[in-house]
Amino acid sequence: MRGILAGLIVAFVIVLVALLVALLGSLGVAAIGGLLSRWFDLSQWQGSLIALAVALGIGFVIYRLVAHNSPFEAEPEWIDWVEEEEEEAAQAEPPVVPWRRRRPTQGELPAQKPAQKGQRSK
Repeated sequence: MRGILAGLIVAFVIVLVALLVALLGSLGVAAIGGLLSRWFDLSQWQGSLIALAVALGIGFVIYRLVAHNSPFEAEPEWIDWVEEEEEEAAQAEPPVVPWRRRRPTQGELPAQKPAQKGQRSK
C-alpha cells in the first residue's frame, strides 16, 4: 500500500513540475509576442505565433544536435563484431571430407570378423 501511495505522490509531483514548466514557457512566448507587437506593426497573437514558431524551431535544432551526437545508437556496433567473430570461427575449421567421416577414429576400430568360407548368404 505504501509503494502505491509513494508512486502516486511521485507521479503527482512530476505532473506539477511539467505543468509549471509549460506555464513558464507559455508566459515567455506571450511576453516575447507582446514585445514583438510593440516593436513591429503586429497584433499580440501574431507576435506570439511568431515567437512560438521560433521557439519550436530552436527546440527542434537543439533536439537534432543532441540526438545526432548521442553515444547510444539504434543499431549498436557490437552486433557486427559478433557476426565477424562467427565468420572467423566458421572459417577456422576445415571442412570434413566424406572419406574422413567413414574412417574410424583412433581407438574406435571396428570389430574384425574372420571370413567364413563356404557359407552362402540367404
